[in-house]
Amino acid sequence: MAGNKELNNWLSKRFARRGRTNKLAGISLIEVIVSVLLFTVIIMSATEIFKLVIDGQRSSIASQNVQESLKYFLEVTAKELRMANKSQGLCPGVPNEQIFATSTGDIGDVLKFRNYYGQCVTYELDADGPNQRFRITRNTDTDFISPSKIRIDDLHFTIVDSSLLQPAVTINLKAWALSEEKVKSEMTIQTTITSRYYK
Repeated sequence: MAGNKELNNWLSKRFARRGRTNKLAGISLIEVIVSVLLFTVIIMSATEIFKLVIDGQRSSIASQNVQESLKYFLEVTAKELRMANKSQGLCPGVPNEQIFATSTGDIGDVLKFRNYYGQCVTYELDADGPNQRFRITRNTDTDFISPSKIRIDDLHFTIVDSSLLQPAVTINLKAWALSEEKVKSEMTIQTTITSRYYK
């Protein structure tokens, strides 16, 4: 009897161990579904973060392009406006004793003056296909100064104290980058340039 008891104990322990190991070795369907769901959420979050980083980089590059283009535009116009002379009846649309005159063009304001070299100069927005670009006309020579990948909107010139010896011109404009990725980096700029005419 004692031998049977020992054998029964041994068999029950062995089967109990086997049953426990079999239960621990398997994965339930719920555990698989939860794991797949967590993995999907993590991958989708990482993809969205990556997309946000890429969009931010594209927007930054477009903004940098607009800034570089406007920097060149402002350097050219500022130098010419500072050196402007009185019209003395040589430039149409500019009164004799004034340096600057504005009018309204097809798209926006037009600024007229006589530059240091005696040329009649016109600054205005002009259509270039579907785009709008900044055009400079000196006597009969005319060309765009803003690049084709930058669109300029709402160009306004305001003459401050035109009766004074040294009037100022305030330039307001809105520009944004045109790109294939449809990234629009809009920028509004205002600057005031004073004539250095002393005669």
